[in-house]
Amino acid sequence: MHDTLITNGHVLTMDADFIDFPNGAVAIKDGKISAVGDLTGHEAAQVIDAKGGLIIPGLINTHCHAAMTLFRGLADDRPLDQFLQTVWAAEAKHITPDTVHIGATLGAAEMALGGVTHFVDMYWHFESTIAAAADIGIGLTTGPVFIAFDGLDGQPWDTRVANAEAAIAKPHNAAHLMLMPHSCYTMDAEKLRTVADMAATHSLPIHIHAAEAPSEMAQVHDIYGKRPVAVMEEAGILAHPTLIAHAVHLDDAEITTLAQRGATVAHNPLSNAKLASGTMRAHDMAQAGIPLSLGTDGPSSGNDLDMWQAMRHASFMNTNATGNAASLPARAIFAMATCGGARAIGLHDSKGSLEVGKDADITVVDMSGLHMFPSFDPYSTLVYTAGRSDVAHVFARGVQVVADKHLTMDISDTITEVHRITRHIR
Repeated sequence: MHDTLITNGHVLTMDADFIDFPNGAVAIKDGKISAVGDLTGHEAAQVIDAKGGLIIPGLINTHCHAAMTLFRGLADDRPLDQFLQTVWAAEAKHITPDTVHIGATLGAAEMALGGVTHFVDMYWHFESTIAAAADIGIGLTTGPVFIAFDGLDGQPWDTRVANAEAAIAKPHNAAHLMLMPHSCYTMDAEKLRTVADMAATHSLPIHIHAAEAPSEMAQVHDIYGKRPVAVMEEAGILAHPTLIAHAVHLDDAEITTLAQRGATVAHNPLSNAKLASGTMRAHDMAQAGIPLSLGTDGPSSGNDLDMWQAMRHASFMNTNATGNAASLPARAIFAMATCGGARAIGLHDSKGSLEVGKDADITVVDMSGLHMFPSFDPYSTLVYTAGRSDVAHVFARGVQVVADKHLTMDISDTITEVHRITRHIR
């Protein structure tokens, strides 16, 4: 007897062979996937009819700053450096553990409604984001943030390192930890080496912004006389599993270096386009063997946490940049949002595909909307047509967090608090 059975859907497993079941089902038991395929005759305590929809792995957002929902739309229509100046000033006045919890709860709820079952978050007071993700019920990878100056959490460097060591030693429920140095332009070489040494001591992966925008490239060159990849290489960052956010401005040699070091990349097409940061060389990186994933970036730079828009923009920006409409086909783009995301954050053994024994992170996409048919290819439909409004059901580690397009938990108090905080920000 299964706990839950999702029936009557087209199952896209996103396994190594991209096996699908046009008339299939997925079963859940104890938070894990217990069966996939033709499950005629199987029984469960709960049965959900997918009504001919697509049953897919939950989406994985590999780079965001969820609590920045509080600053959505505050600093629009300006490039990265000017955007950061405005947002950092607002954060300095309004960011506390409590406000991070409130903003991150809103962000996690937004992601859940959009079919996201796991996200990677880099932000101050990361333990507040852990609590927010637990409140909503979706998975999280996060960890202590490192920056050279005192930062918006008011910690000088020595205190920051000591607090990070203490935080690493604590249990964090179901959250997965990464060390999160902000960037090369906000840290010096010695501090980057400190983070690399900590990664070695604790066997932890690293997540860092790098090669995002022309202004950043200029800053890094002014500080080091080098480009970000060389800085990370010399500091020992790339000697550890490293997820790089953005990676827009890379030359051929740098792409080769990242591939050789086993680094992975979180592509953030929405914020890259909006901030005029440039277009990542996704096709070239894929050809080099770099595992690619998708992120939304923060909801103040990309303005939402919509992975469906991220998929579509990733496809269109790549096609426009390469002049080749087939360079990254729809299935490859959808893989970046699912199995590619799991691989990029080192969780491919437990997430990213619908396979027996993996976490029951499952999204059901409603196919009844007028814009959703005819559907000649399910991957094309998902990438080029579907949107957040088509997400019908979401399960994260076997727990239903979205049912019939509504959250299963009440966040009305969170919304009230967001209104209160944003009145002060305004």
